[in-house]
Amino acid sequence: MIGIYWIVDMLLVAVEAVFLVFTFRNYSSLGRTPIGRLLVMVSAIFLAQSVLMFAFFLLWAEAGYTVAVAGPLLIISGLGMLGSAILYRISAM
Repeated sequence: MIGIYWIVDMLLVAVEAVFLVFTFRNYSSLGRTPIGRLLVMVSAIFLAQSVLMFAFFLLWAEAGYTVAVAGPLLIISGLGMLGSAILYRISAM
């Protein structure tokens, strides 16, 4: 059974991925400029990272890792979600 800490971790990473999809969409119109290409690449890299983290969290939860692992990852997941929300806010300006 997956614990509540893992569920919250996966939820935070999923929300982060949603913000990054919207960020990628906002920056894709700038893809023809040098800075636009870099912003699209950064968005894509962070999106790939969040999808991989979701997969790893699911794997670790199924492997039986407890709050000793999931707890500290909550901080990292929360900061990642906050950073992606700020990046989205910047891209929407």
